[in-house]
Amino acid sequence: MTKLEFVQFCAAGLLSLSTAPAFAKDTPASSAVDDARAILIANNTEKTLDVMFTQLVPVMESGFIGQISQIEGGADLIAKIEANYPGGQAAFAKRFGELLMAGLRAEYPNIVEQAAQQFVTEIKPTDLAAIRAFMESSAGQAMTAAQPKMQEKLSMAGQEIGRKAGENAAVQLMGEAGKYFGKAK
Repeated sequence: MTKLEFVQFCAAGLLSLSTAPAFAKDTPASSAVDDARAILIANNTEKTLDVMFTQLVPVMESGFIGQISQIEGGADLIAKIEANYPGGQAAFAKRFGELLMAGLRAEYPNIVEQAAQQFVTEIKPTDLAAIRAFMESSAGQAMTAAQPKMQEKLSMAGQEIGRKAGENAAVQLMGEAGKYFGKAK
């Protein structure tokens, strides 16, 4: 499982927190669940979630303000926020982001538990024990320590690829749209 797939898996867990089966500590599966939890902890799952959600929060802040502006009376509410909320609309959106992030962080233990339960469903207990042993070894710790820098590099490369793909898509779409409303200037 790549780091991106892992993050997507954990994010999906956030959306379905109530669906994980509960395992009692004294069940035969508890050792496997303990291994799965240890893997997630060794893999810095909560830090990974923090990075992912921190990148999403500005989009959510903007979307929140956009949603307010779309509701009936929203334009008036936005005007009141701008005039009366300390710091205006930007500060209001930022506060939404702070509250959102706090709410997400409060769910991290549940996400880790969901992921652990899913690992037990998808991976044999003997394999979980082997993965845990690797993650807790010096080689596993070295891999985990290198991942943030690797993720940063991949993220920068992805942003550049996304920028280029977006530019190309916009040029192509504007060319296609020309038959409907003439050439864009």
